[in-house]
Amino acid sequence: MAYNPLFLDILQRIGDEKCALRLVPLLPALPKLRVRGKTLKENLLWFNEQKINPADYKVEVIPHSDETTFSAIFIVGEQGIWGKIVPGPHWQLTQGFYEEPPATFIFDFTNWHFSGASEEIKLLAKEAVSKITVYDDIQQMELKQTVDAEFVSQGYLKGYFEFVVWPKLGISFIDYNRLVGEIFVIPNLGIEKTSTSSGICASPGKAQGKAKIVLDLKNTTFSEGDILICPMTTVDYLPLMKKCSGIITAQGTLLSHAAIVARELKKPCLIGVKDIFEKVKDGDMITLDADNCQIIH
Repeated sequence: MAYNPLFLDILQRIGDEKCALRLVPLLPALPKLRVRGKTLKENLLWFNEQKINPADYKVEVIPHSDETTFSAIFIVGEQGIWGKIVPGPHWQLTQGFYEEPPATFIFDFTNWHFSGASEEIKLLAKEAVSKITVYDDIQQMELKQTVDAEFVSQGYLKGYFEFVVWPKLGISFIDYNRLVGEIFVIPNLGIEKTSTSSGICASPGKAQGKAKIVLDLKNTTFSEGDILICPMTTVDYLPLMKKCSGIITAQGTLLSHAAIVARELKKPCLIGVKDIFEKVKDGDMITLDADNCQIIH
């Protein structure tokens, strides 16, 4: 494959530096592809292994930085805005494992609600939301025509967002997705809780079955239709995820393995249910109602 001189210059200068490579499809039927945590040279090898037509994709190279001070994800929906901000790199939100607990924020388009947030994080959340607020009717129309954008309340751009904060650059948005937000239920905004425990909807739907807590894949029995409960899934959990009727994890975010795979398998999934092992025991008959972010038994 031939590379143009500009790319060859970049490859020579920063080819050994870590970055994320994201392939954004130009055709709606094609999947989005991405790789993280590798150098540009390693990402190039991965790119060449993909069975795609390069002309069908836009390639985005996103630098990794050890200087990242904060990382965040947030959703803008009909009910309001929900998000998480964590000190340090963005991989924590992707994988669901944190060096420090993330702060959570909710904005119901009138009032802000924060949990575990410093004053700096509160200001970052409000600044980030202000950056995706569009008041001008002409600008809104342009975005609707170019990317099928939707707006809620007073001009907030609807969808899923990721951003990081660098010391010299401030807030930098690294992802926007119109569709992920469609499945998301903003927690604690007008939803009456009758459950023994609750979490964040990563994939919609309802399931009833026997709770199966899996802490050790080598020493477990799992039946078709059981509801999988574990701290966090990895690729090793895939056979159980295919057999289960629903998935509940104690950790994780909308980008975690459990969330992504559950959406692909079209199975209900709740993530971030911190007290799941205290409230539900192995073998309990439960109802997983991901549509309303709750577990009932």
